[in-house]
Amino acid sequence: ETVDATRMATALAGDAVAMTGGQPLDGPLTVQGATRQLRAEGVGRIAVVADDPGKYPLAGGFAEGVTIDGREDLDRVQRELRACEGVSALVYDQTCATEKRRRRKRGLMEDPAWRVVINPDVCEGCGDCGTRSNCLSVVPLETEFGRKRAIDQSSCNKDFSCIEGFCPSFVLVKGGRERRPAAAEPPADLPEPPLPSCAEPYGILLAGVGGTGIVTLGALLGMAAHLEGKDATVLDKAGLAQKYGAVTSHIRIAEGRDRLHAVRIATGGARLLIGVDPVVAAGGEALARLDRGASRVVLNGDATPTGDFTRDPDLAFPAAQLRRVVEAAAGADAVETVDATRMATALAGDAVAANLFLLGFAWQGGLVPLAAGSLERAIALNGVAVEANLRAFRWGRAARHAPQAASEAAARAGGGPPPALSRTLDEAIARRAEDLAAWQNAAWAGRYRALVERVRAAERALTPGREALTAAVARALHKLMAYKDEYETARLFADGRFRRRLAERFAGPVALRFSLAPPLLARRDPRTGHLRKRLYGGWVLPVFRMLAALKGLRGTAFDPFGHTAERRRERALIGEYEATVEELLAGLDESTHARAVEIAELPLAMRGFGHVKADNIRRAKEREARLLAAFRTPAHGPAE
Repeated sequence: ETVDATRMATALAGDAVAMTGGQPLDGPLTVQGATRQLRAEGVGRIAVVADDPGKYPLAGGFAEGVTIDGREDLDRVQRELRACEGVSALVYDQTCATEKRRRRKRGLMEDPAWRVVINPDVCEGCGDCGTRSNCLSVVPLETEFGRKRAIDQSSCNKDFSCIEGFCPSFVLVKGGRERRPAAAEPPADLPEPPLPSCAEPYGILLAGVGGTGIVTLGALLGMAAHLEGKDATVLDKAGLAQKYGAVTSHIRIAEGRDRLHAVRIATGGARLLIGVDPVVAAGGEALARLDRGASRVVLNGDATPTGDFTRDPDLAFPAAQLRRVVEAAAGADAVETVDATRMATALAGDAVAANLFLLGFAWQGGLVPLAAGSLERAIALNGVAVEANLRAFRWGRAARHAPQAASEAAARAGGGPPPALSRTLDEAIARRAEDLAAWQNAAWAGRYRALVERVRAAERALTPGREALTAAVARALHKLMAYKDEYETARLFADGRFRRRLAERFAGPVALRFSLAPPLLARRDPRTGHLRKRLYGGWVLPVFRMLAALKGLRGTAFDPFGHTAERRRERALIGEYEATVEELLAGLDESTHARAVEIAELPLAMRGFGHVKADNIRRAKEREARLLAAFRTPAHGPAE
């Protein structure tokens, strides 16, 4: 489809110049005034879309004929404007989400009482929430049953657009106090390393992403230099960073202003690179500033999701590859890596404190030409989360001096590694059989075990020493047999695990609202035909418990949900997969083994709910047809 761009104008009313630092707008520009100006300039059809249309008074001073809609109607409004004769205009009114977060931290804007959490047991990992929200606070969560999603509460802007993803795992929580890891005090007797000289300009490059405090960290270094009577320049390159866009800060420190001839660090001029985000640290902007043999690098070992993750739910983060890229530029001995985000969250209570943690780590390594007292004084003068930032800086020092002790302290404070996944194939099979027994009964789990063991026996006989096919069938068959219908979704909310997670995260009583689209109650979107979600109060928890108790009706003539096309398709997929596995075993040998594994894994992509899952099933089946054709005629080469 094509659009004549000369006929449609779009104005963004973001309340601030949010892309370059949140500067206030100059002049009395309002949304109402913008519509009057557009009309005065001859624009015919004018539409306003806002995150909260209710904030406008009935007689709000808009140009005559202006329509006002919520952001959920943005696509419809754009399509209507596209069909209008003459020039039309859309005014989108919503304060930049990053600017909202900044103001809330400073107490300049009301902080919504609601928070979004995800029940990972219900989540399918389909990624629809990321597609709908384009938000990187929806982060990956690796679990026994595959990659799921979680909300990073430290960076969440409370935009709530993620709950529009077609998934029942999203819950709004109000009340209670978010539990933070108990404040762990760092060791008080840390030695002070010799500091580098800045008789010649000392270049420090900070590399990170928007929303993680890179600009603030550069300002702290500049202030600390000022407090010591040293001269410094600070150049922030934020560009169109917004949230999670690349941000770099060039800091040059010298004893004497006449030595600072430029604010930008020249090629090969960085003595220290602090990579708060490894992707940005491995980019051309940062690597060009490194001088092999002279530069040192402190790199965050924790991955920050990139924008690509919102479009590819299975995107693998190339942490090892990024480190190798940095090592190639600076030298392997010049690069130190520490899991700063995990440890800062555990020890200082906030993932954003990773920047101060890395600064402390670098300082303890003798890589910052400023006294610790000056840096801590600058942190105090900043006046934001002073205690947490000081603690993060000191724990960063401790992690460099005694890494094992700091790691153990983080584990005790709740920053340890996630629960261990299955270490053996037998353990993985046992866990999935147990889950299927809870899903229905022991007979259902027995059906699962019977096919998996049949595959294992055949694989051992036909391709000795291999077990990849057994592992693929074990995971994929479980995925199909444990489909999340109404009974299973209810069980995963009602069996106590969700309540325990809430109690671990929030102290005190909480109110809950569930984002659901019950097939027998939800209305359909007139344009897309998809079911529309709505919020339900905490009263649905007893309903969940009742539904979970009725799982024996599943698939019977008395199942009120079992006659829908979605449920019939899910049941049929199990039998189809069993038949496919039998065909794979019949043609299995050394030459077809890899292709058989590829086919056996396809159901793992059949994720999601409703129309999202239907689309994923269709794509997986199309790919299955091509791969099976190649499997049946291996001499013809690869199918794709």
